[in-house]
Amino acid sequence: MTAHGEALRTESKDDQLVEGVKEDYTRLDLSSAERAMLDYAVKLTVGPSTADEEDINNLKEHGFDDRDILDIIYVICLYNFNDRMADATGISGHDFLHG
Repeated sequence: MTAHGEALRTESKDDQLVEGVKEDYTRLDLSSAERAMLDYAVKLTVGPSTADEEDINNLKEHGFDDRDILDIIYVICLYNFNDRMADATGISGHDFLHG
């Protein structure tokens, strides 16, 4: 989460948001759409085989269109891939940030 947190900090310029996401995003004051997106990210990360059409419909009900949903899925998968590569190779977030 270190490297990802720093990426979020760079994009958002919001230290409180970054620390809240690192600790427990469910305790943050987020819009229902942001919460739905993060809930889906957790589900796709922790139990990818449990993600289904109902999850996609839930995102649509929160205002995300097909392109948004594809982008959400892409980012989730990309970060999961990077995390698994780092775990498999023993590279830490610090190594990613500082080469």
